Amino acid sequence: MKLLARFVLVIFFALTLQHCLASDSSPALSLIEYRDRLDQYSVRAGSLQEHPDQAAEFVTEIPDQLSVNTGTQSVTVNFRDLKNDLAVFNSGDAAQKPSRLEHIRDYIRELQSAANENSSEAKPERQKLDEILARHEFRKVRGPNAADTFLAKIYRWLARWLLRGVGSGATGNVMHGIVYTLVGLAVLLMVLWTVRNLRRKEEDAPREIMPFAPSAKNWRTWLAEARRSAEAQDWRNAIHLAYWAGISSLEAGGAWKPNRARTPREYLRLLGTRSPNHRPLTALTRKFEVVWYGKRDAGEADFQETLAQLEQLGCR
Repeated sequence: MKLLARFVLVIFFALTLQHCLASDSSPALSLIEYRDRLDQYSVRAGSLQEHPDQAAEFVTEIPDQLSVNTGTQSVTVNFRDLKNDLAVFNSGDAAQKPSRLEHIRDYIRELQSAANENSSEAKPERQKLDEILARHEFRKVRGPNAADTFLAKIYRWLARWLLRGVGSGATGNVMHGIVYTLVGLAVLLMVLWTVRNLRRKEEDAPREIMPFAPSAKNWRTWLAEARRSAEAQDWRNAIHLAYWAGISSLEAGGAWKPNRARTPREYLRLLGTRSPNHRPLTALTRKFEVVWYGKRDAGEADFQETLAQLEQLGCR
């Protein structure tokens, strides 16, 4: 179990690392998105005239490069010169800042001009492509979404990793089978882990080992002892004994088979939610656990509330 868990975790972290490494580069921008980005840079550059102290922040917002899809090809735009000019502007003399700022703004305008030229050249081709894709037979066609792209990266990484050992004969179906097997193992381990934790919580629940089954003592005897504790103002013990009076009554009535080592939550589960006694037993159990196991202070009002729940269980 531990070996299998470690194996799946290793695969999972390897896939995650591969995805993170493959995701370092920004996705390609369309020409419209690229022009919007340049417009933002132009506005930021203009604001440096009144707020030159924002140059350092502006530098951090600009990536080293961007990939732009012009519609016919993918172009990489390098912003390192612009970032260098901004860095020089930020650290330069105040007297030289106006001329350096004008140089930066000219550089951004050149980029905008080039983007507009590419847009006008690509517009007829793009318009023709849009007309084709608007036809009825292409309505259900869509590009890969984020999940498809992520799975494709996983397949490629697994293919490179596994083909080192199995050779080039591995097919796409084999890759799918391996990925689904790993995912299935991960889900199975998660289910086993959840079930194990739930069982552990039940085992860690308060368990009061009694020398005899609760029904071995009549519920009236339990309740009489509870009232004596209440007269002595030992409210916690009074609620404790009153709770076992309710359990004894239900057990004697055949709600479950006697067992002297059950937890309060196990009694509730055995009774079932369809039983008319489930609601009062739930309230009785909650009060008992909070006061007895939670060691919370109790008073006469708490004991009277417990007696009211016992009456609903038929202990009058």
